[in-house]
Parts: sequence; C-alpha cells; structure tokens
Amino acid sequence: TREMTQSNSPVDLGVESVNELARNFWYSAILRAGIKLDVFSLLENDSLTSQDVAVRISASPRYTQAFLDSCAVLELLEKKADKYNNSSMSSKFLVKGKAAYVGDHALHHTNTWASWGRLDEVIKEGKTLLPFETGFVDEATYWNDYMIGQHNRATSGQAAQLVQSVDLSGKRNLIDLGGGAASYSIALCQANPQLKAAVVDQKEPLIVAKTFVEQNNLSDRISLVEGSFFEAEIGTGYDVCLISGVVLISPEEDCRKLFKVAFEILEAGGLVIVQDYMRLEDNPQRKRLDTLEDLYVLVVFNPGAGDREGTEVTSWLEEAGFINPKSVPLPTQLGLITAEKPAN
Repeated sequence: TREMTQSNSPVDLGVESVNELARNFWYSAILRAGIKLDVFSLLENDSLTSQDVAVRISASPRYTQAFLDSCAVLELLEKKADKYNNSSMSSKFLVKGKAAYVGDHALHHTNTWASWGRLDEVIKEGKTLLPFETGFVDEATYWNDYMIGQHNRATSGQAAQLVQSVDLSGKRNLIDLGGGAASYSIALCQANPQLKAAVVDQKEPLIVAKTFVEQNNLSDRISLVEGSFFEAEIGTGYDVCLISGVVLISPEEDCRKLFKVAFEILEAGGLVIVQDYMRLEDNPQRKRLDTLEDLYVLVVFNPGAGDREGTEVTSWLEEAGFINPKSVPLPTQLGLITAEKPAN
C-alpha cells in the first residue's frame, strides 16, 4: 500500500529542519520567562535545586523543574547533579545590573509575538500591527521595554563601537536627533570631555533619558529637548549631528527630510553620523540579519520602514548637501555612515 511504501522509505532529514523552525518560538518563550521570573539573577551566586527555585519564585515545583531543564539544554543554565546555576552566557548578558545586560532588549523583541503570529494577515493587507494593538502587551510597557532595550544594546557594546569609530576630538556641540534614552550622547560625552549634547525626542523617551543622564552625572552637559525633530526649536550651530535608529523605522520621505534638517542646523564643516541597521557589506551573516530586520520593521513599526542599502542612504545625504560620505561596517548589529557639511 501507499502507507507501507512511505513507512519503508528512508527518512528525509530535511523534515527536522522544518520542525526546528516551527519550534523556535519555544526557545524565545523560555528566554522571556527566565527574564520575567528573574531566575538568572537568582542563580548568579547560588546553585539551587528546582525545588529551591520554585519556592523563591512562588511557582509550581513540577513546572519549574521542567523549565529549568529546558534552560539547561538551551545552555542558558548549567545543571550539576540536582542543582542549577547560570551558564557563562547568562551570567554575562542576563543578570540585571551588569553592564552587558540585554534582558530588556529581549523582552522588547518578544513583546512583538502576537504581531508576528498574525504575519499572514499582515502580509496580505500590507499593514503594520503595533504590539499594543494586539493586547499582548500594553502601550506603556511596550515603549518602556523598547527604550530600555535600546539602552541595553548601547551599553552591551554598540556605544563602545561608535566611540571608537568616530573622531569628535575637535567637536563641541552635538545634536542627537531622535536620541531616545540618550545612550549614545552619554557615551560620546564621556569619551569627549569638551562635548555638550542636546537630545531631541518625544516626552516618553526623554523621561527614560533623564534618569540615565542623571545617573552618569551629565545633566550639566546633556540637555533634553522635547518634540518632533521636524517641529521642535532646536536652533543651529551644532558641529556634529547623530541620527541613530531613526532611518530603519522611518519612511523614505521622512529620512530625506531629516537629512535636510541635519544639514541646515549644522555649521559649516559639521559632521553627520547615521547609525542604524543598513546593508553596508556583503556577507552571509549580515545578509541574513538585514533581510529579517527588513521584515520586522514592516510588521511592527511602519509600512514605509526598511533596512536600507548603504548606497541609498548615502544618496539621500548627498541630496541634502553633504559630502565625503564614508561607510563604516561594525562587528555589532548597527553600522555607520558619516558625511560632512562643506566648510564653505
């Protein structure tokens, strides 16, 4: 019979690739639960049994044991005898308070679950489905996790790459358009003692930014300007302009308009720095990330958003009047394009 022929045929191992893709959301669910339950902070300095953990987090012992075993097979935890402790990866990146902590960034990504779950609908209708519109997470939580998550990205390595890649030794006045939590203004000011910065963004991100600026004792050097960078009173005379994480999530017309704003507010010889997901180099790993990121921003940010070709971004800068564009691929997720306003 047909059934017998199928059962006697060699197993096509490719089916396991399909099964693995289908199960991938299990892994992000385990990661999300570990962050929300704060088990990585709990297991940082103590090796505990599943019963110990269940008591500490007020959870079902049986479910806790299965969850911790799953964390162990995903290498989030290590298990010795009947006790669990953090893996080196979790110890570095998932313990709250550590410099390289990225738990908030992971929560931000998993906050978009319900939107991704309706991807077929999103594709057919060509629409963005904001995560708080699905009921999976409320609006305040979504944006807070987003802003803190972007700060995680900065402090876990992106800010250091930015500082190492741009020479601001002769610059004194930075404007950070769409600066969010002020993460990169903070890093650049710390690395350049002569530098002052103005961070322009909406009210909610600046509430987060105020906390970080104060924590870093930079309130006298970093000012916060509330409003759209197209409408806020931001003045002129800046010698460096940072545009980070804006191009990816904005329509083309807004990007072009923003670059013209940057050109107008910079003094002659000023430097613009665009930091974002951009297609700056041709290698398989980057192509994979940029391709998926391009779909991600369409799903949860803006129908006009996109992971842009570096040449396209460069053309918009030159259209605005900038010269000497330079692409700077980085080993981190975001790359840089810099350009200058003519000196005369």
